[in-house]
Parts: sequence; structure tokens; C-alpha cells
Amino acid sequence: PGAPAVLPPPPPSEEEEVARLQEARALYKEYFVRIKQATGGGRADLKAMSEVGASGLKCCEGRHVGSLPGMPPGTEFHNRAEMQVCGMHRKWLSGIDYRPAKDGEEAVATAVVSSGGYEDDEDDGDELWYTGSGGNDLLSSRRQTGAQKLEKGNLALKNNLESGTPVRLLRYVGEVPPERSYSQRLFIYDGLYAVTDYKYEVGARQHGVFKFKLVRCAGQPPLRKEASAKLHQRLVDLAHRDGTAGERHRVS
Repeated sequence: PGAPAVLPPPPPSEEEEVARLQEARALYKEYFVRIKQATGGGRADLKAMSEVGASGLKCCEGRHVGSLPGMPPGTEFHNRAEMQVCGMHRKWLSGIDYRPAKDGEEAVATAVVSSGGYEDDEDDGDELWYTGSGGNDLLSSRRQTGAQKLEKGNLALKNNLESGTPVRLLRYVGEVPPERSYSQRLFIYDGLYAVTDYKYEVGARQHGVFKFKLVRCAGQPPLRKEASAKLHQRLVDLAHRDGTAGERHRVS
């Protein structure tokens, strides 16, 4: 007879998940601060994420859709890499995190970050039109330079509309003093949002973009004041420089 089957360990309880999360966040901060002091920056965010990964510490494994233990609405994050460490949003560069199609199940979006990187976003707090991904010069001008396609994260968000699956929404607050955030940047998790509509239209830079209407789900704590991601300063500066500034480019 062969060796007896070894059952996988049971998933951690919520209390265990919260304890693991707290440990991971503390470890990430320790690595980030140490690396930043030693290098003067040098992508301390990604290096700290790599160090936490090498430690074997993982958060929210197997938990993808919906609320996550220890991270209620209002939870603050210091950069995108920390979100990935915590399992809140598992793609440090892309705005849309999604669970790929598998075993006959369609891909669904799990979390999105509204960081002011798309001129076509319309954000009123409880409701927003979120611009899909693709065709954006993320690492330079941040402007839309090509048409988007209904694939990857965009397709996943469309599937959320059809399945009724909500997404976690995080917004970029901006640069803040060091006493507010050790990275001097701040993101806030604003809760679960339902995808209620989508459309494909010509955007501000005359390229086709997908836009998804997100509406905050009921039964959550009240939304914080001024919960709306500001347009990235690079986009504001370029629009004023070339004379294409509109209402969203207004300097506050």
C-alpha cells in the first residue's frame, strides 16, 4: 500500500490572519525605512516587498473577493507595494487587480486603485466612473497614448458587472508629511463598490477608453470626507503647458 494521503493544513482563522497582517506590515515598514535610509530611495518599496516575500510571510492567501480580515474601510497604506504584501491589491503597478479565469470560472476584478493617473476618471466619492487599463504612458507623461482593449483587468471588471461581484476601492490621497506616513505617500481603502455599468468612448486624448461605473455598497461605515482622488500633478502640468486644461486640471 502507498503512503497515506497528507491533508493540507486548514486555512488560518480571521484572528490568525489579523495577527499575520500586523506582523507583515511591521516587517515591511522596518525593511522600507532601513533600505530608504541606506540608499536614499532606490525603490525601497519594491525591495522591502521582496524581503517580506523572502521571509515566507504571506497574507490573505486564498482570500480574493470582498472584505479582508484586519483591513476595514478607512485602512491606510503607505505605497502600492505594501498593499501587495497585505493581499489588499496584488499588482503594485496595475490599477486593476483581478483573479484570472480558472477551472471554468471567469476572471473577476478583486480591487482597484484610483490614483489620479487617468484624465477620463470622474470621481464623486460614493460613485465614480473608473477608467480601465491599457494605452496609458504610466512611466512618463501618464497620458493616454492608445486605445484600450476589453481584456485582462477590463474584461474582469465587465465580468464583475455581470456576476454582481463587488471590488475593493483604494484611492491615492497624495504626498503627505513624514509624520503622517513613513513613505510620505498615502492611500486609503474606501470600501466595497459594485460595478453597475460600463461604456466605451473617446477619451480626453482622443483614444478609445473603457469606463466602469462604481457605486459604493450599502451597509458600510460612512465614507470619509473629500474621498476623491486628485488628478496626477504631471497631467495637470502638461495640460496647462499645452493649453488643453479642463475642469479636472484646475489647480486647487
